[in-house]
Amino acid sequence: MAHVVVADCQTWLENTKANLTNLDLNLENQISTNVLGRLASSYNDPTFGVSTWIDNTTTPQLVKQIIAMIYAGWFYDRQYSEMVAAEGPSYGTVLRNYAETLIEGLNAGTIELAEIQPNEPNVGAVFYPTDISSTQQAVVANKNPDDTSFGPSKFSMGQIF
Repeated sequence: MAHVVVADCQTWLENTKANLTNLDLNLENQISTNVLGRLASSYNDPTFGVSTWIDNTTTPQLVKQIIAMIYAGWFYDRQYSEMVAAEGPSYGTVLRNYAETLIEGLNAGTIELAEIQPNEPNVGAVFYPTDISSTQQAVVANKNPDDTSFGPSKFSMGQIF
């Protein structure tokens, strides 16, 4: 199944110059495979990740736009290939470059998908004991009897010793 439909791709094309009537499913499959493969390391959650984006209804909107931009870019350059070489960067190249910027932003975490969050390692400081560890019984929660961090707090702020 295609990850985009004709309307997604036509959005990026001028109706009077490049009017899509149907998608080249081989081209769409190649582009989708490439885009999803590049996002797989950032969005690999088994419930909401790339492996669950199987068609145009399950693929996040921004990812569909990226696929559609690249498809429209290749379609445009294929249709107007004789003019592309003479004029320098084509509209198709501009679309593909913008799509590349979006992919890089998604992978870097500077752009987020509205539907899901990227898989990020815990980069913030982690302090121990935590509030949760202070509410647990030391004997039950702690398998290491030398670790005294479990159990009730030993002091509080403002306490006089």
